[in-house]
Amino acid sequence: MSGSSVSGAVRYPRRFEIFRLEALGDDPFFTDAEARNEYERGRRLAVTDAAAPPAWYVDVLHRDRFTVTFYSPHKTPVRKVEWERVDGRLFRRRILDLFYPEGDPKRRVPYSHLLRVDQHWYTDGIAHVSRSSPIDEDLVVEVSAPGELQWVDIPAFGEWAPLIEASAPPELGRFDLDAVDVAEDFARATIAGGEPMTDAGRWNLPASSSTVLDTVTSLTTFEPAPSLVPVIEREAAKILPVFVQGASPRQSGLDPREERRRVDELSSDLAGAFEYAAGRPIAFPIEQRGDGPVAEYAASLRRAHARSAQWWVLNETGIVVVRSGDEDAGDLALAVHIVPARWVSGRSGTHTGRAPVDLRWSRADVGD
Repeated sequence: MSGSSVSGAVRYPRRFEIFRLEALGDDPFFTDAEARNEYERGRRLAVTDAAAPPAWYVDVLHRDRFTVTFYSPHKTPVRKVEWERVDGRLFRRRILDLFYPEGDPKRRVPYSHLLRVDQHWYTDGIAHVSRSSPIDEDLVVEVSAPGELQWVDIPAFGEWAPLIEASAPPELGRFDLDAVDVAEDFARATIAGGEPMTDAGRWNLPASSSTVLDTVTSLTTFEPAPSLVPVIEREAAKILPVFVQGASPRQSGLDPREERRRVDELSSDLAGAFEYAAGRPIAFPIEQRGDGPVAEYAASLRRAHARSAQWWVLNETGIVVVRSGDEDAGDLALAVHIVPARWVSGRSGTHTGRAPVDLRWSRADVGD
């Protein structure tokens, strides 16, 4: 995208309909003076170029988060870039590139129907890069950040060009069958720009949350499961490891706040996948004492240094996302437990066995 494409007129919709890319209402746009007042007071503000339909849209939230979305000439999203205020500047947190192997649908479609290359960046120099596909196994890799970390100054009102240009999508074939190879090559090139993580104790599951959901569904219906997700058997429980930190920040040089953020995002992705399949999560009472299966499972979680857990019932089976450890100590971990439903719901009449005494796991349990 050239500088001239962001140096012309812009508009500030009062309300913006993101499906039709249209401002709404009888008086659809703020004047520049009104928009400046909204921006300087830290209110939410939408910014678009003046074309119809616009080629890009910026959602500004309290001057702390700026999300830039780019569109094809037919209103189809092709890239979304998320920026976050960190230490007085904007840091590029996420880049989501979209590819449409069936051609330009000329509208938004569910992400699950698309090829997606998703980059999550962290200020301590790590990036998570994934290529998700409705037709192939997902590719998920954690590497040292490919290229330089991207920072820009928080824009003064009206000075949007540096932010737009820093977010602009590369020229790629995003539509029709060639998009399959283009997305794969783009993801592989992005990964190759970084370096593999060298800490032998650190491990991140090379699979997406949707693959974890597929694995859980297969295991709860006694069907063959995807091979990317390891399964640790512990009596009546199964543990699906997702992340283990492996070393303290003093040893790894990584920022404990960013380690916690990485686990937050992984946990949120898993929760989203399970919520789609089984409804809203329920917080598990880790501190519960007493008799019964819920208390027994809670005791086992405490012995495994669990800090939080949330659960669902899927196919009459308990599914639990468990966070354990501490980022400052270097033993932060995330896993999914598959357990008898009674261990989480407390309801009688479901198959049970006593909760295992030991639900701990480590990098050594994962294998290569």
